[in-house]
Amino acid sequence: MVKKKIFFSFIFIAIFFTAPFFCSAQEKIFYMSRLHEKDGIASLLKNADKIDILAPQFYGITEKMKIAGGLDGKLRQAIRKTKVKVMPLISNAGFNQNIMHTLLKSPKDQDAVIKGLVYLAKKNGYMGWQFDFENISYLDKDLYSDFVEKTAGALHENNLIFSVAVVVRSVDFEDTDIFKNWSGVFDYARIAKAVDFVSFMTYDDPNSAGPVASLPFINKVLNYVKDKVPSGKLSLGIPLYNWGWRIDPFERITSNGTYAGLLYIMSNFRYSLGFDKELSSSWLAYLWRGKKYQIWYQDEKSFQGGLDVVKQNNFRGFSAWVLGVEDPAIWNSLAGQ
Repeated sequence: MVKKKIFFSFIFIAIFFTAPFFCSAQEKIFYMSRLHEKDGIASLLKNADKIDILAPQFYGITEKMKIAGGLDGKLRQAIRKTKVKVMPLISNAGFNQNIMHTLLKSPKDQDAVIKGLVYLAKKNGYMGWQFDFENISYLDKDLYSDFVEKTAGALHENNLIFSVAVVVRSVDFEDTDIFKNWSGVFDYARIAKAVDFVSFMTYDDPNSAGPVASLPFINKVLNYVKDKVPSGKLSLGIPLYNWGWRIDPFERITSNGTYAGLLYIMSNFRYSLGFDKELSSSWLAYLWRGKKYQIWYQDEKSFQGGLDVVKQNNFRGFSAWVLGVEDPAIWNSLAGQ
């Protein structure tokens, strides 16, 4: 019964996510973070032919309303060598809510930030920018949409693309912290009209006791947004990291696990492997000091499940977080695309 519900939910989404054009090849965006920069650069150099856009999360707005950050020498060298297109992320430093509220209340500071984004893009040859502003009060929803529209106008005038990463939800309102401070600020329909595309961060599922983002969770949030964002403007967020759990007492102990870490466990502990079809996620179970642990992770099979969602719904493409932590086998799924 559960499998049938998931199947029909998937078909339901596929039917309603229509667009006026068909993408013959979905756009492949891979994020990069400072935490995993070394491994990310190595992965970029090896797999650049399967990456359409590199999106480094290396810029932020400070409490003084200034843009800080930039790409270091090794990353710039790798970009020159691979000739990959670059669309950096700009975020509020530390996802500080006060920074965003101050910015959204100050048209003067917004103008300065936008001017800086245009300047940096032209100076460094960036194709555009993505907003990755998070931890914003839902009470600033209209102010944030105003800022998005204002930025879109300026970037488009300068022939730069502009996108926004949004935290997902499946309801209009709920009295929770995740809604009031993370997902509730995003007016999906209004933002989608202004930007070139939206990266729909279907990670993390705040109520998950297993995978970072299960198929039922993805279907649920996509069902909510189906009449708000055209499929051709939606880039599906796909996590490449894993979550680890202690079974008794039950607790999540790993939130940003890497595939390299998974291999370490496989080399040093007795383990068992499996794949949950309903959740579309792989798992590893092992024992340590008499206690049971389980890791839900993304491998080629589960990654392919995300690609299937993208293709069946004719989405613009996907946005994968984060380069350098992935199972190397996922690149097999992108060969020839």
